[in-house]
Amino acid sequence: MPQNTNLLIQKDYFSQDILNRIFTISAKYPDRLVSRESAWLEFKESFGFKSLGKYLRSAAAFANAKGGYIVYGVQNQPHVLVGLKDNSFRDMDPARFTQQLNEHFDPEISWDRHFYELNGKLFGLLHISESQNKPVICRKATDDGKSLREGEIYYRYSGRTQTIRYSELKELIEDQRRKEELKWFAHLKEISRVGISDAAIFDLKSGKVSNSEGHFFIDENLLSQISFIREGEFNETHGKPTLKVIGNAKPVSITTSAGHGGKPQIVKTKGIRTPDIILGFLKSERISDVNSYFSQICYESTAFLPFYYLLKQGRVSIDKAKTIVQGEPSTQPAKNKLLERLNDDSGLKLPMPCPRNASGQRKIRCRQAFLKHQIPANPDVKNLKDLLAIIRTLEKSEIDEAFVKETLLKWFNKHYANSDSGINHEIRRAICYIDWLACFDIVRKLK
Repeated sequence: MPQNTNLLIQKDYFSQDILNRIFTISAKYPDRLVSRESAWLEFKESFGFKSLGKYLRSAAAFANAKGGYIVYGVQNQPHVLVGLKDNSFRDMDPARFTQQLNEHFDPEISWDRHFYELNGKLFGLLHISESQNKPVICRKATDDGKSLREGEIYYRYSGRTQTIRYSELKELIEDQRRKEELKWFAHLKEISRVGISDAAIFDLKSGKVSNSEGHFFIDENLLSQISFIREGEFNETHGKPTLKVIGNAKPVSITTSAGHGGKPQIVKTKGIRTPDIILGFLKSERISDVNSYFSQICYESTAFLPFYYLLKQGRVSIDKAKTIVQGEPSTQPAKNKLLERLNDDSGLKLPMPCPRNASGQRKIRCRQAFLKHQIPANPDVKNLKDLLAIIRTLEKSEIDEAFVKETLLKWFNKHYANSDSGINHEIRRAICYIDWLACFDIVRKLK
């Protein structure tokens, strides 16, 4: 499970925080995930209705557990980001998928669909909600008799789906019993508040309203127009949802998700990661959603990414930037480090090399050559480290911003994906220094 187990019960099933946890990229192999299949996560390389039985089985297993995600477009072992190869997932008819779930399982399974773009590749996600009426039982076997078998109950264990074991089934049944008891207590408490003489029972199916004095029926023509909001789907600050009917009841149009019928709404988000943030600065791109780019740093493996150019574009003050960071629910160390950088980033600047030793003299010559734009086309690792360190000694008046950005972009594209962490660390710090030098004076004046 994720460190914050509340992620699976919140309404924003596809928040950036959750997507970051699902798509945690390897630092060594940028085309692979370090995320593993778990009790809440399953990867599939592709989507196709030929494998429908397996998808339904996984959906039922997640519904009987704590809910979870099926992600399409990720190769198995290792988890390589291949993306969706065709439009099968995009063209999937939600009504058909829901029909298949209802045909094979009871009670109903709730689900949602989402698209996620990362590194130019598109991925499909299904979120399966935890069932409020467990256990979800298979009512019809698949034609092959293998994927689904009538009467079986499926459950999601760590990294696998299987028929439920006795211990989990016992706990599941006991949990349902506890929930029913709580509902009974809530009803009895409400009856006690109203008074047993004034309380009545409304049968939603027959329309019969009865109490100790007698009963009456709501006309079936009116009954069909009354809709109650399912508990948990009405967003109130305090208390449970309340329905008040005044005069004639009129039907209300409700927008439904893909998992509950109605016209499907395809939602797509674009992943923002370290290369996007760095390249946005080096290429002097105009960023349309600066807050999303800036907030994403809180979820990355490092806070040493350029961000002053984002604050400058969005005219976001340092104080407002701190508020944004503090409001992000990230558990990554980058969040606290970003706050430190917002308080004082002068540590990015390095002192001038000492001319009294061979190393210092070499770096001074390197500095002079850089200022004249006389740098080797393909510097070796040692020379590259010297050049990156030298950049952080430059004064604002010494910088040709276009030349420095072009040079750093060339080094980033050539070395970042394949170099060791030490080189990558120096590349990021040099980029951050230029970003700080170019934009900080403007940002600090913003209110």
